[in-house]
Amino acid sequence: MAAKVSKNGKNGKNGKAGKAPHGKLPATVWPMPKLAADQFRVGYEDLAIQGKDALSTLVAVNAAMTEVLERVSLDLAGLARATFESAAAAGAALVDARSFEDVGAIQSEFARACVARLLAQGTRFSELGLKAATEVYEPLSARAGKAMSALGRPYAS
Repeated sequence: MAAKVSKNGKNGKNGKAGKAPHGKLPATVWPMPKLAADQFRVGYEDLAIQGKDALSTLVAVNAAMTEVLERVSLDLAGLARATFESAAAAGAALVDARSFEDVGAIQSEFARACVARLLAQGTRFSELGLKAATEVYEPLSARAGKAMSALGRPYAS
């Protein structure tokens, strides 16, 4: 930062424009660039730490989501397998049916079993969804709390 210059372009102290005697900046100007550089360094370090924390939070959220999706896919595969096995058993029973009453009973039993399995798995998927939301929200909540505490802290100069 240069010394103050009046409207006529001259420095008020020594009558010269812009610079102190001997071409050097006044002694009061020297600490300012160092102070600005120190504040910039501190601000950059804080920003770098915040970025690392945010990245680690995203990695934790990604790991939680991967685990949840794996559990959901395993449950879906189990449901599909059970449904196919049940359908194959019902198809074999239909081939062996002797009357329309037997066919109706086999079909109604198959439909009842499918609906019961679907309701049971629906409850299971609801539990998995709730657990997933909790597991994913936990690292995000911790990160948000840390960020809010950093915002509430006074700026250190």
